[in-house]
Amino acid sequence: WMVEGWQARGIEIVNVFGSNEGAAMMSTMAAVPDPTERARYFPVPEREGVEIRLVDPADESEITTTGTVGELRFRGVTVFDGYLPAPTGTEPAPEGDVFDADGWYRTGDLFEYAGDDNPPRLLRFVDRAKDIIIRGGMNISAAELEALIADHPAVVECAAVGFPDRDLGEKVGVFAVAAPDADPPSLSDVTAHLREHEIASYKLPERLELIDALPRNPVGKVVKPALRERWSRQP
Repeated sequence: WMVEGWQARGIEIVNVFGSNEGAAMMSTMAAVPDPTERARYFPVPEREGVEIRLVDPADESEITTTGTVGELRFRGVTVFDGYLPAPTGTEPAPEGDVFDADGWYRTGDLFEYAGDDNPPRLLRFVDRAKDIIIRGGMNISAAELEALIADHPAVVECAAVGFPDRDLGEKVGVFAVAAPDADPPSLSDVTAHLREHEIASYKLPERLELIDALPRNPVGKVVKPALRERWSRQP
């Protein structure tokens, strides 16, 4: 919806995926003409000295077929060597958390191969691995929910997180900032909006809290641990 909104104003969006650690991909109008697809699809990088692969986090096996979600990993000249200790003397993250046994950088981002090409030409972004909500064994993408809920006219922005449940492990909850010129949305308003988009019933949120603003770090990313902690302190 965001890409389409800019296109309606005559502005074409180039979608860039990247990290400070050196992983990078770009989705251009020429590579992915459809603006809706361009929001999540990226051409498989074909640059000398750079390799990518998808890996099943459960067993570390490589994924080469379409439709199976795995962690994106990078290796090559653009990838950093590791983290330095923090100025305070804090120990860096364990090397195994940053690189796998074969030296591939773990991005922590989930993708799947898409398209009918052989080998696949496109990668589709699914979510951050740590933002996947596991409800009764079913994986739910927080990013998918957030994109749909943010399109509700009474919502300015939102964040979907999992909250503990004794029977299912996790359930889906949403923190939302209400639009100032609209009636505050209720949980039933949000679920009805999602049902209009034919989302699977197991993905529907079961908790909604309206807040003044989402907590963000200095670079503008939503601090989801703070949101999870907020609910963990409540009955």
